[in-house]
Amino acid sequence: MIRSISWLLCSSILLSSAAFAQDATLLAQANVDAPPAPVALTPADTAPVAPLAPAPSGVLTLDAAIERALAESPRLKSFGFARMASKGARGQAGALPNPEIGVEAENFSGKGPYKGFDSAEVTYGVSQLVEIGGKRSARQDAANQGYQIASFEYQAARLDVIRDVKIAYAEAVAAKEAVALAEKQKSLASEVLENVIQRVNAAAEPLFQRSKSEVALATSEMALDKAQRDYTIARKQLAALWGADAPGTELDSTYFFEITAPEPMTDAETLKRNPDFVRWDAELARSRANLDLERANAIPDPSLSVGVRDFRDSGDRAFVAGVSIPIPVFNMNRGNIERARNEVSKTESDKRSAEIGLSTELTRSQQELENAYRQAQSLKNTILPAAEKSYSLSRQGYRAGKFPYLEVLDAQRTLVEARAQYNDTLKEYHSKRAEVERLTAKNLPATNQKEEADAE
Repeated sequence: MIRSISWLLCSSILLSSAAFAQDATLLAQANVDAPPAPVALTPADTAPVAPLAPAPSGVLTLDAAIERALAESPRLKSFGFARMASKGARGQAGALPNPEIGVEAENFSGKGPYKGFDSAEVTYGVSQLVEIGGKRSARQDAANQGYQIASFEYQAARLDVIRDVKIAYAEAVAAKEAVALAEKQKSLASEVLENVIQRVNAAAEPLFQRSKSEVALATSEMALDKAQRDYTIARKQLAALWGADAPGTELDSTYFFEITAPEPMTDAETLKRNPDFVRWDAELARSRANLDLERANAIPDPSLSVGVRDFRDSGDRAFVAGVSIPIPVFNMNRGNIERARNEVSKTESDKRSAEIGLSTELTRSQQELENAYRQAQSLKNTILPAAEKSYSLSRQGYRAGKFPYLEVLDAQRTLVEARAQYNDTLKEYHSKRAEVERLTAKNLPATNQKEEADAE
């Protein structure tokens, strides 16, 4: 694209330079039948937009869109409920086994002296399972780590929402700017057609030039219709992030044209705040706690009982006590211990793989962000000014009657293509910047989620 733009710029400038090497009197002697000059793209239409004043009321800003998505996003609410569910599981993990109340009757409804219920012996007792081997503490540790993981997942979902809003907002604003550019292109095509019709009627241009201009106008109308539909779709995609059908207001384009050079960063430092990376420490701790729990489950838990025995025939009472311990002969929980041990090894491998993947993704996104920034700067400072100058010179040369109107059309097309490419490059810049900020957790709240979970 840049190569074709540069070629068109050079050809237009060379033609116009040859035309204006003549005496100034040529302008006065120009063809009197020449049509009025086509509508020019003003600096406001072509030059990069400078920072504007704060958005007026009734306009949806990027910050307002982010705030609304964080408050109303169905996806984020789902992660919030999952976090609360894990909090409930954490509270349940520390619960002790319930005691059991038992009633046992012996020596009744038999024969002889045991006929009826007079000689019965009734025992009223309470039994309690006693967990040993660290089962309860291991279970609590695993549940605590589960809550930590849910908290990190909620943080990651929050960062995902912010990133998605920034990308969708940039795409919507880019679509909005594309509509404005398509409208200007249609206006130019309409103006060109009127000029060509005048020259064809004056026998200054062949008839097929009119057909070309009509095709160009029809093409610009199709492009405008597509741009408008793309803008509608982009607005719906943005509003869907907070569960609405459409934003309801216009979007603020101010930030779209404000770009800054990317900051250099070190992967090892920037990834430390990423919840997708930090959560693996909690995953590893949970898998180790589960291993400790399975090892503890191999130790049988004793059950203690105490009660009172009522001798109905004599009216006497006596205390009874007992203890029962399962014999680990058939089930020593070896399979579960082996499974938990391998899950620890798997989690360690997954953690390393996630670290490599996140580091690679950050490097790629950072490079793409820097490329988009350099391209935007080149378009803003070099290509767009050159395209504007070429278009201005071609118009003046056409007025002087030194070359055909196709040169003006080429210059217009070059300017429109350069402006469209600048628009796409800005969209790429903001999308990649959102990706980098997501990976580096730049928008993470100041509150440390792990400290918050520990406090609770």
